[in-house]
Amino acid sequence: MTSQTPDRGIGEVEPLWCPKDAAEFLSVSQATLSRWRREKVGPPFVQVGGVYRYSPVTVRAWVREQESAHG
Repeated sequence: MTSQTPDRGIGEVEPLWCPKDAAEFLSVSQATLSRWRREKVGPPFVQVGGVYRYSPVTVRAWVREQESAHG
């Protein structure tokens, strides 16, 4: 989950997380993450080739936003 790969022109980019990786990071079930996607209340995601992926940077930023809003 932590290796980085070079990207053309924008520097190093972390590989995208699958729902299992994102759920583990957030300490929630994959079912919860799926419900959040349906309800549009969880971290931002992208759909790539019919599967959902999460940017680690975006998920971390979403967590910080939640802390600010609820903390």
